[in-house]
Amino acid sequence: MPTYIVFTKLTREGAQALAAEPERILAVNAQVESLGARITEQFSLLGPYDFVTFIEASDNATMMNAAHEIGALGTSRHNVYPSIALDRFTKIIHAAACRTEPHRWQTQLWARAARRVARPYVMMRHMKRLCAPFTVEGLEHLRDFKGPAIVIANHSSHFDTPAVLNALPSRLRERTAIAAAADRFYRPTQRAWWFSLFWNTYPIARGGGSAALDYSMWLLTHRWSILIFPEGGRFKPGQLQRFRHGPAILAMQAKVPVVPVYLDGLHLIMPRGERYARPGPVSVTIGPPVSLEGVDSVPEGTARLEQAVRALQPPAAPPPVAPATAPGLATSN
Repeated sequence: MPTYIVFTKLTREGAQALAAEPERILAVNAQVESLGARITEQFSLLGPYDFVTFIEASDNATMMNAAHEIGALGTSRHNVYPSIALDRFTKIIHAAACRTEPHRWQTQLWARAARRVARPYVMMRHMKRLCAPFTVEGLEHLRDFKGPAIVIANHSSHFDTPAVLNALPSRLRERTAIAAAADRFYRPTQRAWWFSLFWNTYPIARGGGSAALDYSMWLLTHRWSILIFPEGGRFKPGQLQRFRHGPAILAMQAKVPVVPVYLDGLHLIMPRGERYARPGPVSVTIGPPVSLEGVDSVPEGTARLEQAVRALQPPAAPPPVAPATAPGLATSN
């Protein structure tokens, strides 16, 4: 919900009335909240203004009604400013400074040939060194499948992408492009061309609306498959987050199946926040392709895709059982 900041200046009469009846502030605040707004913080100030109030409101009209009610304190004026959280502000700054257009040359024959030659060195040699053992289950679901398709997987590590690609059959892997967060991989300081050429990634602006899916749709209609992590970020293993609607929208519009994948063990290979990888076992489980034909709504399609990935999760390990103590014996600390 949007947050607004209101600076309030009391008139002389308003200050005298408030000094005589301080509880007026609580009454006004209650009236503000009855209008559909919510006061989250309020402070008395020393300076050109007497009060600053932080208010959450659903829209500008609700906010202006709330500000008018605050004026009942006896103010000569009140200034209202919309605000934004610092973490959100930082993301917007990064998004504005990153590339959002794909490199159209990455699907051309010369780029595909360069990728096929370079990938064993750029990507797959690291898989052999770090992911040991590397096990794949469910390949029978893709035995006769050629694509195009949308491949979705849970996301806990930057090593997830090479793991999924390594698990896919070569006929599908060679024509799979990877949706990558523009604010993470396509900033001016990043080697954007390098990711596009050797990994076949393309930028997607997080929170960019339907326009952010245009190039993904272009790829699908030209018989390219795409890999998307529908959680929208990396999260702790076993804590699958609510899926974004993008994959369902694409699957329903392009009428292509969705291949669900569950990755296990990669959070230990390259945890979030770590710059260096370390060896460990990795397993990839591929589920049967999911069709969204006949699905009536995008939320329903998203729920179906989320359930398909959740169904691939390994069962949680039972909690350890404390050893029983023999009758008549006591344990010491």
